[in-house]
Amino acid sequence: MKRTLVLLTILGAWAALAHASGGGPAPGLDFGNGIVAPGGKLRYSALSDGRTTVLESVVIGTGRVKGVTYFKGSYGIPLVTFGGETGGLSRDGANLVLATWPGFATTSFLLVDAHTFQIRGRVRLHGSYSFDAISPDGSLMYLIQYLGKDPNAIYQPYAVRAFNWNTLTLYPGSIVDRREPDEKMTGRPLARTGSASGWAYTLYSRTRKAPFVHALDTVHRRAFCVDLPWQHSGKWIASVRLRVRGGMLELRRGGRAIARMDTKTLKVR
Repeated sequence: MKRTLVLLTILGAWAALAHASGGGPAPGLDFGNGIVAPGGKLRYSALSDGRTTVLESVVIGTGRVKGVTYFKGSYGIPLVTFGGETGGLSRDGANLVLATWPGFATTSFLLVDAHTFQIRGRVRLHGSYSFDAISPDGSLMYLIQYLGKDPNAIYQPYAVRAFNWNTLTLYPGSIVDRREPDEKMTGRPLARTGSASGWAYTLYSRTRKAPFVHALDTVHRRAFCVDLPWQHSGKWIASVRLRVRGGMLELRRGGRAIARMDTKTLKVR
């Protein structure tokens, strides 16, 4: 117990200075801030010294460590936007995904039972991937596969892929907007929100192009790209946040809605 507390204290102090920033094509990983469980009572955090990862759950408000475990290798909680938003925890609160940095040759992921911290699945994929979303029950994981020749390029083509944790297989092909199957997605994820039914909405900015919302149905493996009514993505787009309310996706800035997208028709006003 004493050794565990000392290690957690050291890693906790280190993590306060070593939050991962986004760099290259992916937002990266979080070490220290973590992700809050549904209900807002627990926070999961991953800390690593490069060789070993400590995963802990802490009771919010008291700081009491409820659970702790160790994994071989360097894993973090995935960031899903350059605004610092994290992902990987299923909506039912039962499954948590940990990831390695998007590699040049391979990228690894762990599926962990969020209650017992037992590993439910692990996979190492050939190529450069980052975590994007997870289905409400944790059975499907969505990944961004980077397709550019330069793995460090910020704007490069990428594909959304689906992975089945029950069969440990990557589905063939990519998840595309069937209305525009040949459209190549490029951009930087800036804001994220989700719905109880399993939709993940992400705001993307693009250089000299209109920003867009990527609407991903994590249950049925389908997606839509919705262009927004602005000619280009100015610096102001970084301050926009998303909220689902009454069948509408609201884009909010400065405390007010600047646009609304109907989540059924995908029309924007």
